[in-house]
Amino acid sequence: MVKAMSKNFVQNWRWLLVLCLLMAYPLAASAEKINWVDEHYDFTRVKKAIVYDVVVVDKSEIDNDLIEAVMLEEYLKTAARPPYKMIRADKTVAISPGSPLEGADIYVMAEMLKWHNDSYVIDAYTSWETRTSTRKVKWSDGTWHEERYNYTVPVYHPARTVPTSTVRVRFDVYDAKTGKKVMSRDELRKRDSSDHGQQGIFGRISKKFFDDLGDKIKNE
Repeated sequence: MVKAMSKNFVQNWRWLLVLCLLMAYPLAASAEKINWVDEHYDFTRVKKAIVYDVVVVDKSEIDNDLIEAVMLEEYLKTAARPPYKMIRADKTVAISPGSPLEGADIYVMAEMLKWHNDSYVIDAYTSWETRTSTRKVKWSDGTWHEERYNYTVPVYHPARTVPTSTVRVRFDVYDAKTGKKVMSRDELRKRDSSDHGQQGIFGRISKKFFDDLGDKIKNE
């Protein structure tokens, strides 16, 4: 009976420890995404796509022109992932001077709406953690044996500052012949424990969008 009570006690403390950790450490990343697709549009006929440079709306925290240049370079590499022939927007006039959109099936535009670095403070707290040790116990036959057992100890965690990076991007896809919008996405991602990590987040947002666009072109 004593062993059963001890086992239940340890299990209860383990659950309490898990709850404390969940409260103390929020999710490392979060995302908000609004997605819209014209379900009647035939994406499988898309063979050529004009991709415009990203319009950087929020430049308040971009203090280096190299950041924007690298971001655009990586964006264009990602935009070439779908199974279409990608045409740079600045090349369309040379291809079709009278009507720049004439040589494509769709065109893609993107806006970088938020590029933000911030932080928040996690207050100091104490949690209970499980430790394991060994001890000698005497059995009823008089012999001594070593057994392992668990016990809990209080652990103090000092206050700490958690850096965060936030990026929000909007993508719009249009039919080149009609100018009608056929696909849109507005996505915001925030990552904890990330100091000035916006470039990586922007890359992941862009990759996900163009991979999804590519899947529609292949699978529709």
